[in-house]
Amino acid sequence: MHGRVVLHVVGLLTAFAGLTMLVPAAVSFGLGEPAAIRLLAASGITAAAGLLALRSSGGVEDISIRDGFAIVTLGWLAVALFGSLPYLLTGAVPSFTRAFFESMSGLTTTGATIVSDIDALPRGLVLWRSQTQWMGGMGIIVLSVAILPLLGVGGMQLLRAEIPGLAPDRLSPRVRRTAALLWGVYVVLTGAEVALLLIGGMTIFEAVNHAMTTMATGGFSTQNGSIGAFESPFIQYVIAIFIVMAGVNFTLHYSWMTGNSRVAFRNRELRVYLTLIAIATLVLTLLVYIPGTIKGLEASFRAGLFQAASIMTGTGFVTHDYRDWIAPAQVLILLLMLIGGSSGSTSGSVKVLRYMLVAKEARVSLRRLLHPRGVFVYKHDGKIVSHEVLANVSGFLLLYLGALGLGVFALTLMGLDIGTAVGATVATVGNVGPGFGLVGPTGTYAPLPDVALWVLSFLMLLGRLELFTVLVLFTRGYWR
Repeated sequence: MHGRVVLHVVGLLTAFAGLTMLVPAAVSFGLGEPAAIRLLAASGITAAAGLLALRSSGGVEDISIRDGFAIVTLGWLAVALFGSLPYLLTGAVPSFTRAFFESMSGLTTTGATIVSDIDALPRGLVLWRSQTQWMGGMGIIVLSVAILPLLGVGGMQLLRAEIPGLAPDRLSPRVRRTAALLWGVYVVLTGAEVALLLIGGMTIFEAVNHAMTTMATGGFSTQNGSIGAFESPFIQYVIAIFIVMAGVNFTLHYSWMTGNSRVAFRNRELRVYLTLIAIATLVLTLLVYIPGTIKGLEASFRAGLFQAASIMTGTGFVTHDYRDWIAPAQVLILLLMLIGGSSGSTSGSVKVLRYMLVAKEARVSLRRLLHPRGVFVYKHDGKIVSHEVLANVSGFLLLYLGALGLGVFALTLMGLDIGTAVGATVATVGNVGPGFGLVGPTGTYAPLPDVALWVLSFLMLLGRLELFTVLVLFTRGYWR
């Protein structure tokens, strides 16, 4: 690992994060909020720290794959660290631990919060919460590759480090152009949602914030009651549809926009993803309609669709407190947290493609019992899947289960009840946000002790960077 190279790029990311803080500071100034000057100070401190790191590092060389892993992990940590300054300097979150937790939750698009009264926050700070999710949605590393030419040839290593083993299809031989195209799709979809939410009756501030956190599958809202505070069925349907779209591989969105829709329709992962959401919607609709938990078939369907899409993709918006639903519905919600959206999307958790590959491997294993001398080839969308990728998927699932188990065990050692421990762990590793117990849809993570918040912050980072990127830094082989 080249320390100067890592310091240079992390400094670049930090300086860029400082510049983005000017947007909420400007909004706060426009609204005449006293917090504006403090947001401006947070921007200045962050940008200065990034520029100091750049000055200390010297020039940038080619970035190796080892450098890529360090840059991705340390870059996320640095931006999350300085991203806590707006919360601290405005006094909205006086504790560093809780400010860092809120910042990490935003950047990783988890949506877990320690803020119990969003209405009491300065509007500029509310925008910063949403902005961190929007930047983190496509990945702040990808954003940097798209617009910062100083990364040069090292961009491919950064992308490979952020999405190990399951990188999206290339749209261009040049990584920076690829990232720029993906961000272009991201911006277009965000703008389209803003327009529809304005038609639905949201204010411009509400529409922009919710569009950013929807496309990021983040879940931060401007209201204490999340999307349930907006009783308009139109608004709820619009957000539900864009949540589903955010869980789709963004290379497929690009294919649609460029008129190559056949690529999207042939994609098996997309078909499985949409089928799972449809089945979950139907089951949840029946589970809330038949017992009379929600009155009316249309209202039950809307609640089922919204929660199925929001929880499965890890968005975390809610329209109802699903802890009041019958036990089978809650179990299904928990299972959806463990699935995720498509690979190459902004969603969290395991991702549909990994489950498809594991299911295919299990099926072949059963066939091999009947035909021990047979030769079996793994294929996905007509392409042969290498044993290396299958081993990667199996290793990921093992590490994912290990992270869940250790997380639950650690939280119970801190005195949390099993429901809260399971809900908080699954919700943070999967970057979902709301869980069960104390951290349910209408609750926050504020009652949890500080040490638990540090554990959950680490789990959020693990989940967002898909485990390997972070854990490889703890291996002896990496440092040799």
